[in-house]
Formats: sequence, structure tokens, C-alpha cells
Amino acid sequence: MHVKKWLGAAGCLLLVVIVATLIADREANPPDPARETMAANGEQIQESTGIFKWKDKEVRSVEWEGRNQSWILQREPAATEESMLGSGWLLNGSELPVSQAESRLQKLRELGKDGGTRRASTLSHEVIVGTITVTLSGLKKEPEVYLIAVESDRPEQVWILRSGDPLAYLVSKDAYLELEQLQ
Repeated sequence: MHVKKWLGAAGCLLLVVIVATLIADREANPPDPARETMAANGEQIQESTGIFKWKDKEVRSVEWEGRNQSWILQREPAATEESMLGSGWLLNGSELPVSQAESRLQKLRELGKDGGTRRASTLSHEVIVGTITVTLSGLKKEPEVYLIAVESDRPEQVWILRSGDPLAYLVSKDAYLELEQLQ
């Protein structure tokens, strides 16, 4: 009988410790309701912190393959690792002022910050409408490839998917189309 009381008390104590740990963790890492929204299908969407994490000086080239337009922005071949910032740019093989190249890179980075995120696995009947391939300088020689997708039942929503990332990033369709049309 004393054993049952002891086990009952130990079980209650263990339960109290577990609940206290969960409460302490929630207080240390509270959910941010300002970052959470609901998608049309009820899927929870987190506010995006941006998909593109590179810095302009690291970018060697950006290849945009869209449904309506394609373009390639690249540093002039003469640009060395030391002179990457401020070096010349080419757009589809023609010289482009540095300010226009930097503006395009900024618009691309901002494209990934407008919307929220959701698990890529929850996209239904998605259609890939384009790719963005970014080649960076430095140790990482493999290009970063991003897929542009739309769901067939919600073509007004444009999503960016990155290889190896479980999230899909919602982007403004207007900003996406504007960036695609830049020539």
C-alpha cells in the first residue's frame, strides 16, 4: 500500500516537472502571432524572413528561366574575387551599369521577403513555371537552384522552392512578373 502511494506521488511529481518544463520552454520561446497567418486552405503560414541569404558581392551570376522571359545577369569575366564589389555586369551578354545590376539583385532578394512560408509538401498539384539559378563566389561552387511554382487551383499565388529546404516561400505575383520582364 505504501508502494502505491509512493508511485502515485512520484507519477504526480513527474507530471508536474514535465508541465513546468513545457511552460518554461513556451515562455522562453513564445509563438509570435504577428508572424502567423492562415492560407486559404487552412495551412498555417509563417512570415518569411527571406529565402535569398547571399550578399551582392558574392553573386557571380543569376540565370532566370521564366515562363515568359529568360535572362542572365553575370559579372564580367575580368572581375576577380578581390574586385567583386563594383565590378562590371553583363545582362544577356551586354554591358549593364552597376546600379541597374544592384537594383535587380535587390528586387530579387525582396521577392523572397514579401509573403509567408508553408511546408512545400502541402502544395497541391503544383506546376513549375520557372527556375532561378544563382552562382556564388567563394568556397561554394555549386549553384543554388530555386524552383518557381504555382498551384493549378490557385494560380494567383507564386511559390519559391529551394532544394533541400522543406519550406515554400510565397512571393508577390506582380513583383515576380515585373522581375521576369526586366530586360
